[in-house]
Amino acid sequence: VQIKCALLKLLQHNVLDVTPVAGARGGAPTVAYNINVQEALYRLRFPKFIELAKETFGVQGEVVMEEMLVQGRVRMDQSLETMAYNLAEQRRQEQKQTAQEADAEQAAAAEDEEIGEEELDECRHLVRETFVEMAKKRYISRVHPLDLKVAEPEEAPEFPACIMRGHEKGATSNLNSKSAAAAASNAEAGSALSANGVNKNGKAADEDGITVRGKKRKAPAPSSGNAIPVELQMMLDADEAARKEKDDSEAEWEPSSASSSTSSGRGNKRKKNSKRAKLPSRGTSSGDGTTGGETSGEDAPDGSGAHTDERSLVWRFGVTQLLRDLRHKACIRFATENINAVAGVIVAAMLQHSSPREREKDEPTSFPVSARDLFDMESVKKALPPEANNPWRLLLNYIMVMCRDKSGMVMKVAQEAFDPTQTRAGDGGQYVVHMQKIVEFLQQATTHAYIQDKYGVASARIVRLLMEKRQLEQKTIGELALLPSNDARHRLYELYTDKLLKMQEIPKRADHNPAFTFFCWSVDVPQMQARITERVQDSLCRLRRRRKFEAEENKELIARSEQLVEANDLDKFDKLSRSLDRLDRAIIHLDGMLMLYRDF
Repeated sequence: VQIKCALLKLLQHNVLDVTPVAGARGGAPTVAYNINVQEALYRLRFPKFIELAKETFGVQGEVVMEEMLVQGRVRMDQSLETMAYNLAEQRRQEQKQTAQEADAEQAAAAEDEEIGEEELDECRHLVRETFVEMAKKRYISRVHPLDLKVAEPEEAPEFPACIMRGHEKGATSNLNSKSAAAAASNAEAGSALSANGVNKNGKAADEDGITVRGKKRKAPAPSSGNAIPVELQMMLDADEAARKEKDDSEAEWEPSSASSSTSSGRGNKRKKNSKRAKLPSRGTSSGDGTTGGETSGEDAPDGSGAHTDERSLVWRFGVTQLLRDLRHKACIRFATENINAVAGVIVAAMLQHSSPREREKDEPTSFPVSARDLFDMESVKKALPPEANNPWRLLLNYIMVMCRDKSGMVMKVAQEAFDPTQTRAGDGGQYVVHMQKIVEFLQQATTHAYIQDKYGVASARIVRLLMEKRQLEQKTIGELALLPSNDARHRLYELYTDKLLKMQEIPKRADHNPAFTFFCWSVDVPQMQARITERVQDSLCRLRRRRKFEAEENKELIARSEQLVEANDLDKFDKLSRSLDRLDRAIIHLDGMLMLYRDF
């Protein structure tokens, strides 16, 4: 029972993978359980996910995301009351902080008041609206039921006996055994023939008694053309409710239950197609019927998919969208630090324009956008200096500087097109943010900084030389790195011992005499990054264990922190707070480094 409860708890928090396995020798199928390490590592990013939801959706988004992360998987009808109460408490805390600045008596009076039913109803409404909006923007995704059906193994091809009849005498012993097995199977099939000439396995027999395997017709695969994602179904429900309130309903938006009872299957298909033609494009691509990551929907059952009740569905946090937004923020921060704030605003505008059209968490480039569209965005207009004589030319100059940057953060994908109907005939060309190049540049810079801090400046210079020249001998490395031969050899073997470098022997003679052998050194970048990632994970584990130990050792001091009076206790608590703060900052920094190598 305890094992079952533990498995359910791990599955509830998305850390367990369940895989059906076929039983041995035709026995009952079993279930295999595996720990999803990637999902476990995502738990390090929970504070960033909550902060991201708060920036996008306000306090309501913070409450919904916090409840989602604490529970793992939630249903709307089961968690609505908890989220509404937490939102009311959060608003009370903000009002209390505001009142404390104005008047302490009002703050005490507000603290004594209980949360009324009207306030809870308002919070329920706000939480419900935010929940639907987060589902539309893929910040939360639907969890589908487990599929525990074991995949049937593919049958080996069987040949009719008439094909093997002429080859029995001249076959080898191996082929003789195979033909004997085939003859035995045919004899069994012949004994199982029924009166109409068809055996129990569905194989037909001809007049000579030869069993011929009939061609199996595969069941038609369920068509995914009418698959409507859950988010789009929810948007349809919201639009239909708005139309009912305005008494402006149209013919194609009639309830599907009434239409399904009176129309045929062909009519239902026509009705679905008419609804798909009017799907709103908010929060997703208008030309794509499915969404990426965990947010893909299922076929609407019996033509009533548009009326899916989102309260009865199981939801979890949308890790793909959250990681995509964190990747966008890293690209924006890189542009801001490398050039200036205006370049960061331009990159942010390009990524915001591209976000609804992205499906994977690691898209190589953003969606193309023209310079004219960028110039028309309010955020870009506000970022450009108001005293500039020609803002259009200044914007083009900024884009050109980013295109010529050594990181290649922005790339031009189409030449300038001219439209005489516009005020400005030329659109300035089409541009994309090359996020993959930005991530590779950041990974290279982080690797160089790591090697420099751990092994020294000279070792980092050796690694940079090998990455530029690809392969070098020890003597050449010492000359280019301006190092003595002994120092270069010591540093090379130190890096080789830690699996950061590779060495290849190229002998001139067959006896592999070292005097006549070239020793070429090189860098395997994926292997080096994997090694650094392992060390970062080990450091994270040690830091978290250290923090847990410090908190448990001083839990009594933390429990009575508000009642401390003596100077000695205050000094101890201050030292403990600074120690925990340093550990937390180190964990956040290492988690950002791990996210750069694993998720971006």
